[in-house]
Amino acid sequence: MKSKIIKMLGLLTGAALWLVLLAGTTIGQQPDASPTPTKSPEKKTTAATPKPNPEAVDMMGDYTIVSSLELGYRALSVTGDRNKYQSDLNNRAGLRIFDSSFLARAKEGKGGAFDTFLVTSTGWGSDPYGSMRVSVEKSRWYRFDGNFRRFKYFNFLNNLANPNFATQPPNPITGQHGYDVRQSMGDFDLTLLPKNENFRFTLGVSPERYSGPAYTTYHVGGDDFKLLSKLKSRSNDFRVGVDGKIGSVDISFLQGFRRFREDSSINNVGQNLGVNPALSNAFITSFLRNNPVRGHVNYSRLSAHTLVNKKLDLTGRIIYSKATTDFGFIENITGINWNTRVTGAPTANTLNLGSLNIIGGSNRPNALGDFGLTWMATDRLRLSNTFRVETFQISGGEFYTSAYFLTRTTGVAFPPILAGGNLGTSTLTKYRKIQDTVEADYQFNNRFSMHAGYRYGTRHIQDFRSGANPGALVPSAVPLIAEDETNHTQAVFGGFKARPANNWTIYFDAERGSADNVFTRVGNYNHTNVRAKSRYAPTKKLSFNLAVITRNNSNPSEIGGVSLTDFGVNIKSRVFTSSVDWTPSSKLSLNAGYNYNWLNSDAVVDYFYLAVRHPTGHSQYFMRNNFFTVDAVAHLSPRATLYAAYRINKDLGQGSRREDPTGAPGFLVTSYPMSFQSPEARLAFKINNRIDWNVGYQYYNYRESPLVGPGPQNYHAHMPYTSLRVYFGKRG
Repeated sequence: MKSKIIKMLGLLTGAALWLVLLAGTTIGQQPDASPTPTKSPEKKTTAATPKPNPEAVDMMGDYTIVSSLELGYRALSVTGDRNKYQSDLNNRAGLRIFDSSFLARAKEGKGGAFDTFLVTSTGWGSDPYGSMRVSVEKSRWYRFDGNFRRFKYFNFLNNLANPNFATQPPNPITGQHGYDVRQSMGDFDLTLLPKNENFRFTLGVSPERYSGPAYTTYHVGGDDFKLLSKLKSRSNDFRVGVDGKIGSVDISFLQGFRRFREDSSINNVGQNLGVNPALSNAFITSFLRNNPVRGHVNYSRLSAHTLVNKKLDLTGRIIYSKATTDFGFIENITGINWNTRVTGAPTANTLNLGSLNIIGGSNRPNALGDFGLTWMATDRLRLSNTFRVETFQISGGEFYTSAYFLTRTTGVAFPPILAGGNLGTSTLTKYRKIQDTVEADYQFNNRFSMHAGYRYGTRHIQDFRSGANPGALVPSAVPLIAEDETNHTQAVFGGFKARPANNWTIYFDAERGSADNVFTRVGNYNHTNVRAKSRYAPTKKLSFNLAVITRNNSNPSEIGGVSLTDFGVNIKSRVFTSSVDWTPSSKLSLNAGYNYNWLNSDAVVDYFYLAVRHPTGHSQYFMRNNFFTVDAVAHLSPRATLYAAYRINKDLGQGSRREDPTGAPGFLVTSYPMSFQSPEARLAFKINNRIDWNVGYQYYNYRESPLVGPGPQNYHAHMPYTSLRVYFGKRG
């Protein structure tokens, strides 16, 4: 494999050199140096440097052209776990457009349909992602901005739905969940009269597409099954807006319409889908599922802003949206050794047909309003207040029918288990949140300023549920369930910015309080966050950056009326970042950095291990992640530039800690100890003023501890590459 790669690179390099030499004889060479592989400043003409021929190559009518295209080939050799490599990187061998750009700029006072036309792209070809941007502008009349992205997402790891449980056979290659999907999305916006302060009109559209195969798991019939799904969804977001000015008030209005649909399905026929293939366990002989979803969201946004007497800044905004979703669910199964898990039904049956049909939908109107004012009390003191109200309501329900046609192992037919009519469930959730923030900023002098504030919030949530219980041979209605919760939050925050010297700046801020927790309706979580940052530049060629972020979160919860202190999560994290930038000369620049992420998480959990319950156990997670990087750019000669980099990522994880799931209360320990290294080197040769030739090599080395999953998913990847960058028109 390596010999083939070397031969391929040799051929490409030879072809590149041939093209370069041919182009050099026809275009002509310029002796000026290129400080980087992709950019070259213009040199003043001297007696020793003849003037370039004033060709029209830099012009196209009334437009100046600046354009380049870098096209090349990347080879690839992977040893080890290729699934893990693709899940991490997914770079492939083949032709690749490293990047391209095209800029047409009109001369002053010239230009026809547009003043500027810009197109840039990167990552197309053998990359897992690519993007393209288009910008066209006639400054007085219109501006169009568009960008398009596409992604190839692959994920197939043995640590998702880990198959190595005692009741399931080991699978060292992959787990039970995997994806190989494609996603594309774009944003396209047109603004008419972009420089008109009194009236501007906007139109926009954002399409998105998602499709591909994926594996999922399903527990049914008394066993777990691995199912191959076909994922498919699409959405389109349309918007129209008007911006303008009425007197001294700036007004903005936007109306949007989002339409989406999902048509994912599963159709597995004649496959042994059981995780445990033993015939003594449940066995699916056919499985069909269709789950179409249709939805739309209409939203409106109105905002206004004004400045009164250059002292009082007022801003207000109202957003209203309404989302509606309708879905269907059809599932048909046949199998053997089936357990319906329906009370009163026998076990170990032949399932001639199990059918489940569900239809349902939901509505979610949402309103949000906020109002802010800022008063410039003096030249140094500024006071502000922001008030926000948000409400939404979710109402929905579903109706279902089901039928199970079974035959006992003795061959005697069992009466069909049928559920039909207006059976189903309905839910209603009401939510209201009010929040107010007060803040003061004071500028003592041009070297020191500080700010302080207070934030208060309250939440009220009501939840109602009713319906039938399908887990019985004869489904019956369940009583109405109603919950009502109120939550109060508050926080104080503050910080300062100081400049002890002209070349040294310090930032600091902190926050302490109890804030809303989106994961539970009842317990506030107490938090203390501190952030500090320093930038020091002793000389123009040398600078140091340091930053520290600490977070302490205590998140108590309530489960089934149990005290808040019995269940909860305590999380502590520390993040340290540092970097050094040094440019000792015009021919050499260096950048180095070191980051350290430290995290401890301790959650009280109720779990079963070997059929023994541990109601007050602990689930702990540890991260000790070290990341180091160094980059260097060296101009070896007027025509050669070297770029080199080395990146090391190492997480020590839980270290020597070991779990004790059988203890009293018992605890579980998880982490992800691993190491990842990636050196890279690239040489760029400026052949002439039109062509650069690049050749490089990148290496990836991934290793993980045996503690991760059933077996290490280690791999090595070699990526040599070569490319030509061709400049069309004026070189940028």
